[in-house]
Amino acid sequence: MEFDWKTDPRSYLKPMDSNFTDYNVLLDAHMHTTYSDGVLSPKQAIDYAIANGYNAVIVTDHQTVAGSIAAKKYAEKHHSDQITVITGMEYTCCRIHMNLIGINKSVAVTPPFPSDDELRDVIDKVHDMGGLVIVNHIPWSNATMLPWNDARLPNNPTREQLLDWGVDGFEVVNQNTFDLRSYQFVQENSDRLVALTGSDMHYPGSSYAWTTINAENRTAEAILDEIRNRRTSFLLDASGTRPLQLAPYNKNYFKYAPWGLIGDYFYGYADKYTGQYSFQGTFCQNEVLDTHGTMM
Repeated sequence: MEFDWKTDPRSYLKPMDSNFTDYNVLLDAHMHTTYSDGVLSPKQAIDYAIANGYNAVIVTDHQTVAGSIAAKKYAEKHHSDQITVITGMEYTCCRIHMNLIGINKSVAVTPPFPSDDELRDVIDKVHDMGGLVIVNHIPWSNATMLPWNDARLPNNPTREQLLDWGVDGFEVVNQNTFDLRSYQFVQENSDRLVALTGSDMHYPGSSYAWTTINAENRTAEAILDEIRNRRTSFLLDASGTRPLQLAPYNKNYFKYAPWGLIGDYFYGYADKYTGQYSFQGTFCQNEVLDTHGTMM
């Protein structure tokens, strides 16, 4: 896949903070690659980010920093004048998703349902490594899942708990969702929290938000220093960018599609719900099998 366009968000958008007019960094603070569940390789992810107007990204694959390290190596070799890569990972469990940024070593993941103390330990460990902890997509985490009629991530910690545990900030825009309450919470605790935005890119769709930063230079260290000092704003385009690049169909899809349709016919007699994946080999809800007796 090639991304042969260049979006310039500053040409038509203004920062959320109207006083934040001087900035030299347009950051995507949350994206994935094939090192976890993304469809783009680290190379493709960097090319996609450049096309969509970012000059800095934090690559945060689930449970590993390996994708971010690969992306950093590619960017430094081929696009050092265009984009900066900050290393990190997305700590993923059934209670919370958090971006651990500015670290070069993966942090061991606790059980799918960690205790409060175990989550505190993760936060403390990242700080000991010199990194920062950003809480991701609270609206997504708390969205109701059927048929359980419960949150996607059950027992998701409150913002107040997370502040007490020492997190450094919140993702206030994830994809095209503006988390107003988290944004307000950051403003209410601006001496302790920073607001970041992330595409959470798994597939090359539209871009909606760019974190704006005015750094001394465009090195990872300088950008992280501004984040540590909570000096950020963001641009938001709720409609999303154009153009879009769709991944081509695999030829084998059309070869085997008829057999898949036959399978769908038999699956129509029942619905199997597994719930949210924990990224630890399990699911966050108990499996539910709903059979449709009237179809039999």
